[in-house]
Amino acid sequence: YMYRCRVSNEAGSVVSNRATVYVYGPPTITYHPLSQLTTVSMKVTLNCKGTGRGSITYYWETRNNSGGQWMSINNSNTRRLVVRNLQESQQYRCVVSNEAGGTPSNDTNITILRTTTHPIMST
Repeated sequence: YMYRCRVSNEAGSVVSNRATVYVYGPPTITYHPLSQLTTVSMKVTLNCKGTGRGSITYYWETRNNSGGQWMSINNSNTRRLVVRNLQESQQYRCVVSNEAGGTPSNDTNITILRTTTHPIMST
């Protein structure tokens, strides 16, 4: 939107230059990270994409599968998160932000598959 300001008094009036006002809304997530199955100590890659006006930024959060509070992951300011050396199942989400606010992605689960060994019996 474009606006001007008119100021008047007994001596006359003056009109300002045009000012443009941009209305931003929070970003929209166009690609949510996908849940994955893995084994202990393996690497998993999660991806996220958002669109919107202004400068778009990303960060990732995690919490245990029992729920609880989301915790920011340090140095996770990209669309892609690589999680290495997983020891427990976790939930992750991406938060896409701009000047108008942040939008969290759907929660995603990384589930650790536990392998078991069975003794071999011979007769």
